[in-house]
Amino acid sequence: MIFPLLLAAAAATLYAITNHIDKFLVSKASAHADHRALVVMSTLVAGGMMMLIYAIICGFKIEVFDARSLLVLAGSAILYAITLAIYFCALKRDDTTIIVIMFNLIPVFSLLLSPLVLRDQEVRPLQLLGCLIVLAAAMIVTFESDKKRFSKSKLVTFIMMAFVSLGYSMWFILTRFVTQDHNFEQTTFWLNVMIFLVGIIAFLLLRKYRKSFLALVKKTGPLIFGLNITNELCNSFGMVLMTFAGTMAPVALVSFCSQGIQPFMSLLIGAILTVFFPKIEKENIKRKEIVRRVITVLVCAVGLACVNFG
Repeated sequence: MIFPLLLAAAAATLYAITNHIDKFLVSKASAHADHRALVVMSTLVAGGMMMLIYAIICGFKIEVFDARSLLVLAGSAILYAITLAIYFCALKRDDTTIIVIMFNLIPVFSLLLSPLVLRDQEVRPLQLLGCLIVLAAAMIVTFESDKKRFSKSKLVTFIMMAFVSLGYSMWFILTRFVTQDHNFEQTTFWLNVMIFLVGIIAFLLLRKYRKSFLALVKKTGPLIFGLNITNELCNSFGMVLMTFAGTMAPVALVSFCSQGIQPFMSLLIGAILTVFFPKIEKENIKRKEIVRRVITVLVCAVGLACVNFG
């Protein structure tokens, strides 16, 4: 049982690394363009790479999907791009660790929305309690103890991340909806085709997105492309580890382990970067702030345990 949990912990570490790479990308984009460039870059790189990977996994034997499934996946891809834009804006506003803590709202929205779309889904009372605990924990990081009030800036970040979590939850559920009637690998291939197409459409039809993207590529092209590819590889490898761990241990346990460890790893990576590589990223690592974030993550873990095992 220990080995699959170690795999989940490794996946959580990779996910935390991608969050900090995203922060660096946002900082670079802010210097030369804005979040629009990253949306185009991410959809093209993520969609293109994963489309190719899953085409290989499928042995280039691509199933022709029905119109309804393709429309759902197209809507899911558009939702992904919109959510990505809000996420980059939120990441620009606050520390990566704060954003990762607020990402714990994703399983909350997924739990509450799944019964509306997916078959054989239900929400139990203990899971509802877990949702409230996670929500309370996400609110804790917006409170400024020295000023005895909630930070207006962090409340805005919280609202943005609530929309991001809702968007990612809907994206996940819509994809699962199509997977109910189709093979997972085939569904993932077509989803990434749609994401890639969204990137192309944004580049061709949205002038501000095209202008921002070209400005970013002109200034830091190889670096940005390299980091985006690294990001996708980390994310993909994390997904592989999670899938493999799920074959050896209960999925709820594996998910809980990954969700619980990711904020701790984000906090650790943020502290290391701040101390040794401040030019890459600087977070608030004052003792009081670190203690508050650790407490928040522990409270989140309690809520996530109720959501996963309730």
